[in-house]
Amino acid sequence: MSYFSRILKENEELVRLIRRHYLVFFKPAVFSLILLLLPFFLMFLLFQWGTIGLILFFLLLFLGILLMARLIVVWYFNVFLVTDKRVVLIKQHGLFDRKVMEIEYEKMQDISYRLKGFSQTLFHYGSVRIQVINSETVMIVSKIARPEELQQLLLRIKKNKEIAH
Repeated sequence: MSYFSRILKENEELVRLIRRHYLVFFKPAVFSLILLLLPFFLMFLLFQWGTIGLILFFLLLFLGILLMARLIVVWYFNVFLVTDKRVVLIKQHGLFDRKVMEIEYEKMQDISYRLKGFSQTLFHYGSVRIQVINSETVMIVSKIARPEELQQLLLRIKKNKEIAH
């Protein structure tokens, strides 16, 4: 949490931190785990091949570790922060590719959510779309659990901000 608290401005309070739905990471996690464990299942066969087998063993192991590290970094840094003053979307696309976008509540025009497809409807995850006033800019928070709850939270905070002003 300390990393994300550094993003907060002075006198700003974090209301909620939202991560992507766990199913989004299921296939990459299984693939990474297979690549991580495969060298150990093939260890005796690979070691019989001599130097080439040893190189393949460590190559598969390194690839598995690299993919698992990437998955952990993407999971940890892909967040949507809801504060009392603004929302911040941090999208981590790889180990060295991060995009940060923020919108203050006063600049939000439309907040909607969408569940698309069989798996999103069945497991109840989807996306929230936030339109900026007088702009083509749209913030899309994708693949999160219970997007309607986030929409209601944002609408409630926005309404309270409008009443306070």
